[in-house]
Amino acid sequence: MAVALGSARGERPDPAAPAHRDRRPDIQGLRAVAVLVVILDHAGVPGFAGGFVGVDVFFVISGYVITRMLLRKSPSSRSAWFLDFYAKRARRIVPAATVIITLTLIATFELTSFLRGARLLPDATAASLFLANMHFIEAGTDYARLGADPSPLQHYWSLAVEEQFYLVWPPVMMAAIVIAARWRRVSLRHMLFGLLVAVVSAGYLWSTVVTPVNGVEAFFSPFTRAWELAVGALVAVAQPALAALAARPFAAGILAWSGIGAIAWSVVVFDHTTAFPGWVAAVPVLGAAAVLVAGLRAQGTAPTAVLGSPAFTYVGDISYSLYLVHWPVLILAAALIGEDFSPLTQGLLIGATFAASAAMYHGFEDPIRRSRALATRPWASLAIVPVGIAIVFAVAAFERYRWALPVPLVQQLF
Repeated sequence: MAVALGSARGERPDPAAPAHRDRRPDIQGLRAVAVLVVILDHAGVPGFAGGFVGVDVFFVISGYVITRMLLRKSPSSRSAWFLDFYAKRARRIVPAATVIITLTLIATFELTSFLRGARLLPDATAASLFLANMHFIEAGTDYARLGADPSPLQHYWSLAVEEQFYLVWPPVMMAAIVIAARWRRVSLRHMLFGLLVAVVSAGYLWSTVVTPVNGVEAFFSPFTRAWELAVGALVAVAQPALAALAARPFAAGILAWSGIGAIAWSVVVFDHTTAFPGWVAAVPVLGAAAVLVAGLRAQGTAPTAVLGSPAFTYVGDISYSLYLVHWPVLILAAALIGEDFSPLTQGLLIGATFAASAAMYHGFEDPIRRSRALATRPWASLAIVPVGIAIVFAVAAFERYRWALPVPLVQQLF
């Protein structure tokens, strides 16, 4: 089924898609900025108290990348369209997430205490099901309470929000594709644009209403966060028009510098007393969107050129592993040596995080994602999801009953 993605009359190449590159290095660089400010904030490095906005930057990037990818597909077969998308997501997300959940569970039981490990069990099961955000809402977890002994898996809330978006958005896009193919008065992009404007408007308004009333729900809920992913999706849908704007060097430069400035301002000015997300979340979200638009210009700008440099793109490549690894490392270190990290300790922990993340990326995450055997067997890729859940449940059950069994019997099991 060939459908018009740029017009109502037929499928055409996307004029906004850079002809010389399918993979945009500046996006990897923006991922690097996002994960670095998150890590520096969580490590307690001065000047980065608002680094939690890096997650919002990730949301915008994800909405853009996923929507652009789906728009470029030719859905000749609806089932194949869905199967290919979810198989790639499974290979990309689940294996590394499962490894960190299981290692964190084991390390918590082995290095801290049975009580702390037992408290982690429901967090681990919720994280494996990509329901961590709803679990932390139910538990009343306050992200801003730094001294409240946070869960070493608390950061999985953002993965849950993204996965919930992935469950909803592709079917919505497929429905729009079918409607656009049968009712040619409105193009697919125009239809999606109107829908996304409504989602962004309603979601942002709801976020501003809920944040002062229930900060926990506002922080973790997909209903107060979906608009951030929708902003990224909106950039992808409006890319043909936005590319014309970005083609002007002056406009592209203004967008790039203002976007980077908005993100930097948020990192420096915001802290854990800021009512977030609320209305202020628009600052880093729109900043990230501006950088994405500026990067549509083939020649690039000074900020996007820096973001596209080898150092930034490499950190962007391993950003998923960095995000997964850094929080358990910091929380377990705080449990073992105390929460007040010296500058030397901060540096050592961040260095250890980078080393472990690079090892996991090159030795595990990337080989699975690029596996030709899995790529040609999408159902095998999808099977990674229940296998990952089963592994987490098995490790959780083993640790629970291992510590509950009499010591002599436990020793016989080893």
